[in-house]
Amino acid sequence: MSTVFVTMVYNDDVFLDIWVRYYEKYTDRANLHVITHGPQPSAHELAKACKIIEIDRDPRNPRLDQDRFAFINQYCSELTKQNDRVIYNDVDEIVVLDPAFGTDLVGYIETLPKAQQVVTPLGLEIVHRQEHENDYDYTRQMFAQRRFVRVNGWYTKPCITNTDIIWGPDGHGASHDQLHLDDNLFLFHLKWFDTEFHLNRHRERLKLRFKDDAGEEVIVGAGSWSWSEMTYRIVTNSFLRTSIDKHELGFDFSAHRSRIRQSFRGNEKGMYKIDWFVDGDLRILPDRFIGLV
Repeated sequence: MSTVFVTMVYNDDVFLDIWVRYYEKYTDRANLHVITHGPQPSAHELAKACKIIEIDRDPRNPRLDQDRFAFINQYCSELTKQNDRVIYNDVDEIVVLDPAFGTDLVGYIETLPKAQQVVTPLGLEIVHRQEHENDYDYTRQMFAQRRFVRVNGWYTKPCITNTDIIWGPDGHGASHDQLHLDDNLFLFHLKWFDTEFHLNRHRERLKLRFKDDAGEEVIVGAGSWSWSEMTYRIVTNSFLRTSIDKHELGFDFSAHRSRIRQSFRGNEKGMYKIDWFVDGDLRILPDRFIGLV
C-alpha cells in the first residue's frame, strides 16, 4: 500500500516540471501518475519513470471538461482500492505541508485518520505583484521569488481521498458528505505566479477554437480560458490594487477556516461544496516555506 499523486496535463510543460520535481522529493516517481490529455511527447520526457496514461482529447467535444473529469473520478476511485491515499491536483496545483508542522508530506498524509476519508487543504494562490517582485528567474525556486498569497475557496479542494469519490469539474466540490479541513495542509494554486507567463499562456489557450456545426466559432476551454484577452488583463491588473495584510494577521487563516467549515453543505444532486469566496487581502508567505518549491 502507498500514497499516490495524480494529475492531468495538456501542453503545460512548465507546471508539469514543477509538479513532478516537487512531489518526487517525498515519494518515488512510480507513485506519480500523469494523465496526458492527448499525445504530448514532452510530458513523457519530463515525467520519465512516472506512471503515464494517455487519453484521447477531442477539442470539438462540447463536454470536454466534464468528460475528462469523469475519467479522473473513475481512475482515482480505482486507485483507492490499491493505495492508502490518492491525491489529485491540476498540474498547476501542489499540496504543501506547513513546515511548522513537519517536513515529510507523505508521512503526514499517511498519519491522517482513516475515518477522515476525504481531506481538504486550504487553498492559497500565489500572486505576482510586479511592483514588489522581479521578473521570474526559472533557474531559482518559486517560493524564493514569489511571496504573496491569497485565500481562494475555489482551490480549497477535497483532493485527498481513500474512498470512491466523484469530484465536480476541476475538482471543485465532491460527492463526499463530510468536510475534513486540515489545519496544516495547503493547496497552492500556481497559475498567477508570473504575469508575463500567465498572459502568454492565456493567449495560447485563446487560440484553441473550432467551428461548430452551425459555423459558429467556439473557444476550447472553460472558466478563465474563455475570457477575452481584455477581460483577462483587467483581472490581472486588479491584483496590483489588492491590499497586503491590511489587518496585520500574518499567516493566520483561522477565520477563513471557520467560514469554510460553516459554509459546507450539499445540494439536490448529492454534491457537497463550500463557500467559494476569494479573499481580497494578500498575505506574505513566511520564510519557512522558502525552498519547498
